[in-house]
Amino acid sequence: MFNIVRYTPDKKNVWDDVIDQSDNAHFMIKRDFMDYHSDRFEDYSFLIQREEDGSIIGVIAGNKREDVWYSHQGLTFGGVFFLPKHNRTSNYINIMEVLDAELSKAGCKRMVYKFLPHIYHRSPCEADFFAMNNIGIDILYSEASTAVDLRVQKKPSNLRSRGKKKAVKLGVEVQESSDYKSFWGILEQRLEGKYDKKPVHSLDEIILLKDRFPENISLFAALDSKGYVVAGSVIFETNTVAHAQYIASSPEGQESGALDLLFLHLIDHYRDLGKRYFDFGISTENKGKLLNEPLIQFKEGFGGGTILHLTAERNLDFPCSRCD
Repeated sequence: MFNIVRYTPDKKNVWDDVIDQSDNAHFMIKRDFMDYHSDRFEDYSFLIQREEDGSIIGVIAGNKREDVWYSHQGLTFGGVFFLPKHNRTSNYINIMEVLDAELSKAGCKRMVYKFLPHIYHRSPCEADFFAMNNIGIDILYSEASTAVDLRVQKKPSNLRSRGKKKAVKLGVEVQESSDYKSFWGILEQRLEGKYDKKPVHSLDEIILLKDRFPENISLFAALDSKGYVVAGSVIFETNTVAHAQYIASSPEGQESGALDLLFLHLIDHYRDLGKRYFDFGISTENKGKLLNEPLIQFKEGFGGGTILHLTAERNLDFPCSRCD
């Protein structure tokens, strides 16, 4: 029914057209996002073709490192994306079998597949999980993300409400900002001091991505009474979700309750824009085995509940029983 061929840059427009239309579309799967760090990853993505006429009806985002195929190491998630009329369970089963066989031929011993959480789906699109489970999953792990359902009016906790009131009393204001440099200084200091880590994106990279996706990437900052950035969040926006990709606050911002004001503002803002969810992101480490309880409690204080980020690992060093 289908075959797959390796993606090549001359097919960029065709690839992006599939992503624009697919039921599980996300702007991070467009080539201008995927390719910004192409020097770090060996792209091993595929185009899905109909055998009858060679027309492209889907894409598979991934990279290869040694003998492991990932979907995708440089992205929060990747995987299979069909044009809407081909979003059918049988097609996902078929393409998983084809992908299994193709990767085995390429010498891959293992697949690591990150599923796109359902809140990002424009229309139900979880057949890839069913198909993967149908073939067989060796390891499945989940990470806990926190999302607020913007269609439900849910009161924040008393602690978050008090933080907002304090920020307002101190003259803190929230606005969309282009001052990525000031925010990145706060973010880098916070990550290094608390977690001994650096942001996934450098300042230059996030500015580059903002230029490429001006409708999808925004910075919202909390300013003190003197106009200085004391807290902020970089938002990645899709058709259904506003996701807080980065969150950081200076010591002054923590003391003033700036993040409480910021997120209660953003939740109202994106509710008014008609988004379905506000996603705070994951609060787990070590493949979901370690929960950062203070962090997830902070996020839940805004009315959020748990959304799972699922990852499956599958051995490829033996024939698939359905691939004969």
